[in-house]
Amino acid sequence: MCAKSFTFRKEPAVEKKMTYVGLDVHDETIVAVWQKRGFRERTITVANDGEGLEGLLKAVGAGDVSAAYEASGAGFSLYDKLKKKGWDVIVVPPTAIPKSAKERKRKTDVEDARSLMKMLMAHGECDAKMPSVWVPSVKVRQDRELVRHRLRLAEDRARIKTQIKCLLKIHDVVSPGKADWSGRHVAWLRGLAGEEGRAWTFRRVLGSHLALLEVYGAEIADLDKALMKLSEEEAYAEQTEAVTKIRGVGLITALTFLLELGDVKRFKNRRALASYLGLTPASYESGKADDRKGHITKQGSGRLRKVLNQAAVAHVRTNDRPVWEWYENLKERRKGKIALVAVMRKLATLMWHRACDVVTETGSDGRP
Repeated sequence: MCAKSFTFRKEPAVEKKMTYVGLDVHDETIVAVWQKRGFRERTITVANDGEGLEGLLKAVGAGDVSAAYEASGAGFSLYDKLKKKGWDVIVVPPTAIPKSAKERKRKTDVEDARSLMKMLMAHGECDAKMPSVWVPSVKVRQDRELVRHRLRLAEDRARIKTQIKCLLKIHDVVSPGKADWSGRHVAWLRGLAGEEGRAWTFRRVLGSHLALLEVYGAEIADLDKALMKLSEEEAYAEQTEAVTKIRGVGLITALTFLLELGDVKRFKNRRALASYLGLTPASYESGKADDRKGHITKQGSGRLRKVLNQAAVAHVRTNDRPVWEWYENLKERRKGKIALVAVMRKLATLMWHRACDVVTETGSDGRP
């Protein structure tokens, strides 16, 4: 009796279906629109708190979930919470979301969430490009706040100095020397605030400005000590030392550069870095029109461009003759602002290379 041979059929692999969720996030509420391939679209509005988040997770259900929401002043706390729950989350820059004229006139929370969901579906199902914001680690976010607060206080102090200059100009008060805010100049201002021959209202306003100026000066000095302590941490010490060896680059510029970039290795080349910093010219090309370059895009961190601008001026003034001659020749051929932007871009590239070299030598992943 012959034995029968059996052929076992291979069961087809079960295809996993991704759930795509678009989120419109506000301080008090979260509007979610989600859809799984083969199923109808669903919508829910929950409170932006722990209980509301649990309700959202329960409504969407288990399985593979891809979500997206716009970057905002709310930070990345929602990103952290959803990642811990196993969701794949993308934070989208608001400027990168395409909108038609009709969509701009019909703006609702549900429509905003639906637009993000459609972008996610196109990305997941058709491999369409999905713009995203790089999300820094919690430590980098916390350390950034110290540097940003220091920069904000310096801007506030500069505004107070401008207000004092305007006050003196309005009342025809001329400084006996150069208004360089030295100890002698501030002492003269204090004497002016106590001068009996002037109106008490003028003296009161000037005294208030000087009191604020003193408070800001003391707080900035304390923050500078904190920044020095931060720069000595293991995560930043070697990169900060390497970057500050460049002439014109101080501690604040170095820390601002490193913390705003976060992971220096995430940039493929100097062009990608310049694009992130907003130091590349805008391009205009359509039909028969040739590629015409415009002003720089000014995308990315404005505060980083500001410190780079200050460092570029110091770099040109304090550097050797070849750098100065290169800058002057460029300024003669082009406008002065264009030449300074070129120095900013060159300086940023040099700082980036120095930081990357440190990462390569230490073998770390490039993240502070």
